[in-house]
Amino acid sequence: MTVLAPPVPVLFEATWFDGVSAVAHPVLVGLSGRTLTVRDGHGRLLAREALARVRMSDPYRHAPRLLALPGGATVEIADSAAFSRAAGRYGRPRGIAARIERQPWFGVGGLFLVIAMAILAYTHGIPLLAKVIAHALPQSIERKAGDELLRTLEGRQFGPTKLDEDRRRAIEARFAEAARRVAPDVAWRLEFRQAPGPGSVNAFALPGGTIVLLDGLVEKADDDQLLAVLGHELGHVAGRHVMRNIVQAVGVGLFAGLVWGDFAGVAANVPAALAVLDYSRDFEIEADDFAARFLEASGLTVEPYLRFLDVIASLEGKRMGFELPEFTSTHPDTRWRAERLRKRLETSGEARRP
Repeated sequence: MTVLAPPVPVLFEATWFDGVSAVAHPVLVGLSGRTLTVRDGHGRLLAREALARVRMSDPYRHAPRLLALPGGATVEIADSAAFSRAAGRYGRPRGIAARIERQPWFGVGGLFLVIAMAILAYTHGIPLLAKVIAHALPQSIERKAGDELLRTLEGRQFGPTKLDEDRRRAIEARFAEAARRVAPDVAWRLEFRQAPGPGSVNAFALPGGTIVLLDGLVEKADDDQLLAVLGHELGHVAGRHVMRNIVQAVGVGLFAGLVWGDFAGVAANVPAALAVLDYSRDFEIEADDFAARFLEASGLTVEPYLRFLDVIASLEGKRMGFELPEFTSTHPDTRWRAERLRKRLETSGEARRP
């Protein structure tokens, strides 16, 4: 009868944590058959376990191998590759994650997946989250944010209006009548201001429903065009576009300053606050469609708005001196917007023909 000698254990230098204290002890881990042993520097046996009862971390190239023993102790083996080869020989093969980690094409694919997920989060996830947050905010908070932002802008950008009171009352009365028909549940407030330079031909909405109409626009546009522009801005208010843009582009810092009174921080972020008033493509399209319905409810077509967009397009050309390709901007080209509404006008005209 032949007597087989017991297998010679494969030894690995390791660090032992007994599970009671944070003190680390140097040990030797042995693999013999399907048994794992742990001995201290004096050869005393600290643990003996069947390999099947030992929980092991996956073997990675640049990380130690961690072994969790049933009694609560843990062992950290620095030479992960050598131990993995030995453990694999004794019936503990590499896990799926470890095998993936060793395949370069998995890493490349994972990188592209992360990039794709980041792009998806930026283009869809963040806007969706901003929409949820903006609609969940109480109107009182949004109004306070709008009021503080208007005060900050007045100190840096705008001055008191020079329009006479009768003119302002006439504009507001006509706008209020149209707003009641189209959006009776939308709260708004019309403010008149003046601003220097080409930017004075403008109107914009602030958080909380404040719509600012600049003197330069009143002087440049007729009454129907003014109604169209105000309808467009009311569309931004109804869609909560302003607050969604602030949440999305400026971030929590500016919003916290607006709400809780850190006005020094607000002043430092005025350029960013103005930047978010340049709405995204989808927001501008929504507001344009709202303006079209707004005019139609007042017995008008989109023609006054088309005339105004033509004026804005010509002013943009004078300001820029050159034109960038439309696809390079998140904001839709003014001429493209006008053409889109012109098609709506032609379609509505055909629908009314007998």
